[in-house]
Amino acid sequence: MKGPMRQSSKWVLILSVFVLLAGCWDRKEIEERATILGLAIDLAEEDEESPAITHPDHEEMPTSNLGKIKVTAQLAVPGQIPLGPSQGDSGSSSQDKVWIVEGIGNTIDDAMQALQQQLAFQVFFGQLQVIILSEDVAKKGVEHINEYLRRRPEIRRTAWMAVNEKDAAKTMKAAPKLERIPAIYLSTVFEEAVKMGKFPDDDLGGFWVDLSNKGQDAFLPFITVKGKENIEISGIAYFRNSKMVGKTKPYQIAYFNGLTGKNPGGSVAIVKLDEEKSVMFQSTKRKADYETKLKNGKPVFKVNVEVTGVIREKNTNKIKLDDHQTIRKIETIAGELFKKEYVALIKETQEKKSDILGFGEYVRGDLSTYWDENIKTTDKWKEIYKDLKVEVSAKVKIDRVGMKAS
Repeated sequence: MKGPMRQSSKWVLILSVFVLLAGCWDRKEIEERATILGLAIDLAEEDEESPAITHPDHEEMPTSNLGKIKVTAQLAVPGQIPLGPSQGDSGSSSQDKVWIVEGIGNTIDDAMQALQQQLAFQVFFGQLQVIILSEDVAKKGVEHINEYLRRRPEIRRTAWMAVNEKDAAKTMKAAPKLERIPAIYLSTVFEEAVKMGKFPDDDLGGFWVDLSNKGQDAFLPFITVKGKENIEISGIAYFRNSKMVGKTKPYQIAYFNGLTGKNPGGSVAIVKLDEEKSVMFQSTKRKADYETKLKNGKPVFKVNVEVTGVIREKNTNKIKLDDHQTIRKIETIAGELFKKEYVALIKETQEKKSDILGFGEYVRGDLSTYWDENIKTTDKWKEIYKDLKVEVSAKVKIDRVGMKAS
């Protein structure tokens, strides 16, 4: 028996060696990758020519539905990205840590090949933090963009996509002071806004899920570049199918979060008591209940929103916050204000036939037979949503008035 056992041990040892060797066959050093941290997508200007890299320059090639595209990539400079806490000021700016490269093409991949032609190493999307679309690109539609991104398995669904007011490339060149890497800073802006209750959680994966839902439309953060350093979330860009059809005001983000019951709270609103008195109210918790039923053969909704919060400030000492009647008055006025804004936001999206609030998904779930027999398609739902009857109620509760009693 010693012979066969010895032979078996020999084969186990050989197979173990092969298994260990196989783990490194396709390794690639980080210095041998052109790591893209941020990507901006704009429409190319008419006079901007794409280089003849993927086709002869004398042939006119077809483009995507967007036309010619310009991509602007923010790449990490090897050896300049700090891996740990800062040890004092190194004297280098954010521009020293990233490299901005542009490419123009008939499609996104064609533009990326033009960008690749300028780099020594292959582009790598595994650390991609943000994808910024210009408003013109978003209005033309994101089908082609999503088609390309979904074919790149290294792109994380936790990356963020957003719409910039005009020139998306400007976001790649912005240099915020609070973060060494601009793309990472912008990703942090979105993530922290979600944690503070100032924006709904909607990363790239969430955006794709909403696009695929039959009873809901998608939305993205709408951002604005202020000067050369500051970037702010200035609203919600909302879509019908794959095309952007509108954008909210910054303050309407809070009302979207209220209607969808996003938590934690965190948004702040001025509640006006009369011509001279007002308080600042901050939400801490939101709850939204949707009730749907059929009436005269059509779906109708009742939405009940409850918002709990605190008083952050009052503009005058004439307001006595130790008085229960005053607190009840503030709650009532705030509830009326919120209801008015909830209704306004719903009507705005109905006019654009963009169901970003997901009423259609409630119909699909609660009235599934009605959906299967009478709606069936996304386009049919949008026509129904345009005239959907929605009754809204809003209730506000004040938990605290701060450290002072009055």
